[in-house]
Amino acid sequence: MNHRERFFKALELKEPDYVPITDLALDPPIVDAVLGRKVSSAVLTMAGGSDSWYSSINYRISLVEACKKLDFDAASALSDYSLTTKDYSPKYIDSKRYIDHWGRIMQTSEEAKSTYFVGGTVNSPEDLEVYEPPNPFHPDIIEMIDTIMKNVRGQDIVTMGQVHSGWHMAFQVRGGIDKISIDFYRNPTFARKLIDKIAKACQGFAKVMAEAGIDILFVTDDYADTKGPMMNPRLFKEYELENLRAIVNIGRKYGVPVLKHSDGNLYPILDDIVNTGIAGLHPIEPGAMDLKDVKERYGHKICLAGNVDCRYVLPFGSEEDVRRDVRRCIDAAAKGGGFILASSNSLHANVKVENIFIMVDEARKYGKYPIGCK
Repeated sequence: MNHRERFFKALELKEPDYVPITDLALDPPIVDAVLGRKVSSAVLTMAGGSDSWYSSINYRISLVEACKKLDFDAASALSDYSLTTKDYSPKYIDSKRYIDHWGRIMQTSEEAKSTYFVGGTVNSPEDLEVYEPPNPFHPDIIEMIDTIMKNVRGQDIVTMGQVHSGWHMAFQVRGGIDKISIDFYRNPTFARKLIDKIAKACQGFAKVMAEAGIDILFVTDDYADTKGPMMNPRLFKEYELENLRAIVNIGRKYGVPVLKHSDGNLYPILDDIVNTGIAGLHPIEPGAMDLKDVKERYGHKICLAGNVDCRYVLPFGSEEDVRRDVRRCIDAAAKGGGFILASSNSLHANVKVENIFIMVDEARKYGKYPIGCK
């Protein structure tokens, strides 16, 4: 099979020739290291301006190139994190913090080789009245999507588009899970209006990606930590579940399968998530959920993707550690098909690049079908 056939066979819950391989994201330093050249200079901080706009296009194309070099079967060609207009420019608060196009306050860290959320800009009903999320139908964003897809479409790799459904961006724009959680009880109208405004934009991004020919929509809002869901399951159903279902319905309309990512222990809300009609779940976080157990419970309904340990094994492990963990995943979930090998979150900046190649090598050796419980 070629890469595309292999990946879609697994999504159909059938056995391909080998276990497919992909990942949710490759951080910029990983892309640079795999390709052996610097392509991420303006990506880490979303610097803004037309130069950054073109650099973002080049980076997404380069990311797909890196995934092909790694022998992955799929790659995240698009992401609503990085789709901006040509005149976008972050508003810097100080030398390390800036407000991005979603209204999140982001912190850059050269030491961590990353950028991460630290606060939000919607702190009152008055802020919400003037707040506008990115417009997914802006001509610059459509042009960016079309330019990327023109360069990656037709290749032997599945293209994935990373989108959100509402919750993730909403709590970050609001300034934290603690703040929006209090809103659910003290000011539910405010919370509803914020989430709905962001969810509408998220659905727009899903729509324009699907219309541009993306193969997979990957919804990446995190719903849980290792102890359980980050919101009451009742509130999850009330505020977020239908937004996830809306993305699934957009995918269904355009014939695009929807994969769902969330870290943490999803067991209390997993039935609800699966029943939205998602095609697959990633990453079934080690230590929070059990891959074999989820396979036994839900493997007849959805494809599973995961869950090579990217907290310890991929950044710090030896070659044998990586090979052992790949075999663990394949033994737990690959039998009978319906499994895609990936990391337990992403290939972040501190993962050792040589361990990624080892992960792929072991998957191609150990993940050949038919697979027994070895």
